Amino acid sequence: MSIIFTTLDQKFYYSIICKNTDKFNIIENKLYDAYSEYSETNNFFIVGGITINKVKTLEENKIKNSDIILLSQY
Repeated sequence: MSIIFTTLDQKFYYSIICKNTDKFNIIENKLYDAYSEYSETNNFFIVGGITINKVKTLEENKIKNSDIILLSQY
Protein backbone atom coordinates (compact mmCIF):
# COMPACT_ATOMS: atom_id res chain seq x y z
CA MET A 1 0.00 0.00 0.00
CA SER A 2 1.01 3.62 -0.39
CA ILE A 3 0.37 6.43 2.08
CA ILE A 4 0.95 10.11 1.39
CA PHE A 5 2.32 12.65 3.85
CA THR A 6 1.78 16.39 3.64
CA THR A 7 1.89 19.41 5.95
CA LEU A 8 -0.85 21.87 6.81
CA ASP A 9 0.73 24.44 4.47
CA GLN A 10 1.29 21.71 1.84
CA LYS A 11 5.06 22.30 1.61
CA PHE A 12 5.45 18.77 0.28
CA TYR A 13 3.61 15.61 -0.71
CA TYR A 14 5.60 12.46 0.01
CA SER A 15 4.41 8.93 -0.76
CA ILE A 16 5.77 5.92 1.10
CA ILE A 17 5.24 2.29 0.13
CA CYS A 18 4.50 0.10 3.15
CA LYS A 19 2.51 -2.84 4.52
CA ASN A 20 -0.66 -2.49 6.58
CA THR A 21 1.14 -4.44 9.34
CA ASP A 22 3.99 -1.87 9.61
CA LYS A 23 4.13 0.15 12.82
CA PHE A 24 3.48 3.81 12.15
CA ASN A 25 6.65 4.97 13.94
CA ILE A 26 8.76 2.99 11.42
CA ILE A 27 7.03 4.80 8.54
CA GLU A 28 7.47 8.10 10.39
CA ASN A 29 11.24 7.53 10.49
CA LYS A 30 11.27 7.00 6.71
CA LEU A 31 9.58 10.39 6.33
CA TYR A 32 12.28 11.97 8.51
CA ASP A 33 14.98 10.38 6.34
CA ALA A 34 13.60 12.38 3.41
CA TYR A 35 12.67 15.54 5.38
CA SER A 36 15.17 15.70 8.22
CA GLU A 37 14.13 19.22 9.25
CA TYR A 38 10.97 17.71 10.78
CA SER A 39 12.82 15.13 12.88
CA GLU A 40 13.84 17.79 15.42
CA THR A 41 10.29 19.11 15.98
CA ASN A 42 7.45 17.81 18.14
CA ASN A 43 5.03 16.34 15.58
CA PHE A 44 1.72 14.54 15.51
CA PHE A 45 -0.13 13.04 12.56
CA ILE A 46 -3.80 13.14 11.55
CA VAL A 47 -5.75 10.97 9.11
CA GLY A 48 -9.46 11.46 8.57
CA GLY A 49 -9.64 13.90 11.49
CA ILE A 50 -8.23 11.35 13.95
CA THR A 51 -4.80 11.58 15.60
CA ILE A 52 -2.57 8.61 14.79
CA ASN A 53 -1.18 6.46 17.57
CA LYS A 54 2.48 6.08 16.56
CA VAL A 55 3.05 2.71 18.25
CA LYS A 56 0.13 1.00 16.48
CA THR A 57 0.19 -0.53 13.00
CA LEU A 58 -1.30 1.19 9.98
CA GLU A 59 -4.23 -1.24 10.09
CA GLU A 60 -4.86 -0.57 13.79
CA ASN A 61 -4.88 3.17 13.02
CA LYS A 62 -7.40 2.47 10.21
CA ILE A 63 -5.02 3.87 7.59
CA LYS A 64 -5.86 2.66 4.09
CA ASN A 65 -4.12 2.69 0.72
CA SER A 66 -3.69 6.23 -0.70
CA ASP A 67 -4.71 7.94 2.56
CA ILE A 68 -3.27 11.41 3.01
CA ILE A 69 -1.67 11.90 6.42
CA LEU A 70 -1.30 15.42 7.74
CA LEU A 71 1.90 16.22 9.63
CA SER A 72 1.21 18.84 12.31
CA GLN A 73 3.38 20.37 15.00
CA TYR A 74 2.56 21.04 18.66
